[in-house]
Amino acid sequence: MLTTSLQDKRFLPVIAPFAPYLTVGIGLLVLHNVWVAVLSYHAAMLIVLFVSGKRSVISQLFRGGDGLRLPLLTLAGGLSGFLLWILQPWVLVNGELAAFTQSIGLTQQSWPFFIVYFVLVTPALEELYWSSYLGNSTLKPQLNDCLFAGYHLIVLGGIIQIGWLIIIFFLLATASWCWRQSNRLGGGLLSSFTSHLAADISIILAAYFLVIH
Repeated sequence: MLTTSLQDKRFLPVIAPFAPYLTVGIGLLVLHNVWVAVLSYHAAMLIVLFVSGKRSVISQLFRGGDGLRLPLLTLAGGLSGFLLWILQPWVLVNGELAAFTQSIGLTQQSWPFFIVYFVLVTPALEELYWSSYLGNSTLKPQLNDCLFAGYHLIVLGGIIQIGWLIIIFFLLATASWCWRQSNRLGGGLLSSFTSHLAADISIILAAYFLVIH
């Protein structure tokens, strides 16, 4: 039993990057419920962190924000939603954002609750999961950078123009690489966390106001 447990832990980093594809895919594409998608994704990340013994890394979220990396990365993250708002006539498939969000249970009443929960939990948990547990300090691009970017296409497919999906994939993979390098230089997750938080806040607010506009 002990040997099996150790082997499972060894294979966790190989399996873990595919958890969002399964949870978010089932939640959105099969059950059409955004809460199922997000809560199951968060639960999967917590389970992996718990089983791997990486529960204590939460302190990394508050270290490593020295120099100009924190304000520059945070500003870059915050520009994401602004760019979505400005470029939405060319980026979004006409009318599909409102239809899609409605189809997965994001009504006018539930949007505010979802925004608060998403902003409070997702950036921190994803940084602990993708940047800390699945991250490393190499300068080379990693497969997990692409896997982090790729799972977002499950959400964006159908509401974003195909050409822009490719651009967004490379932007997200680049963001993942930049966050890893910031963590390597700073010895903590603070800069990548604030950047990730700013990006998620700006994007989800832009999506919300585009839907209710």
